[in-house]
Amino acid sequence: MVNINYKVVTTDNIDFLEGLCNQLMKFQADNSKTRADIMASMNYDNRLKLEYANTSRKHMVVAYDGERPVGFAFATIGSVTEENLNGKPDWASELKGIGFYPENYEVPKTIGTFKLLYVDEEYRDLSIGRQLSNMIMEWFNSHEDVDDLWVYVANGNEIVGKLYEKYGFRLSHSVFNGFIYAYYQKIK
Repeated sequence: MVNINYKVVTTDNIDFLEGLCNQLMKFQADNSKTRADIMASMNYDNRLKLEYANTSRKHMVVAYDGERPVGFAFATIGSVTEENLNGKPDWASELKGIGFYPENYEVPKTIGTFKLLYVDEEYRDLSIGRQLSNMIMEWFNSHEDVDDLWVYVANGNEIVGKLYEKYGFRLSHSVFNGFIYAYYQKIK
């Protein structure tokens, strides 16, 4: 019998999510239509673990079936300034095109970014993704300093954009010529 419960992570050690995160990274690489080689280079150590460790304003929610983690959502709050507006992570060094923010994006701003959402394949269709998303959105809404929200969808996984649209996000632009897609929501 499935018994799903949700917990907010309050510890610095998230290694228990390595398997789920790597499942997500493999799914993205397997479904990628643009630069699958770059998607395939991403994993728990260079994506989730690194960003979680280096971000002070973060929120991680995990869905459990008993003691087994079966899904997670991760979000951050940070600043976009002139200095980091056009920044590129190392994995994007070869990619061309508009970056994470549209060319006319006015800064400085405090933004929330819905970083990752994943539910183990055998637990889909149980509304776990919806509940995890609800918890992330509640966290964003509890921070009055957040101006805008962003979420980035990997190429080949555009169908998940429809989920984010249900939360008020709208497609903003193609990032790095279709490598990922940026969805945006203005808060204030």
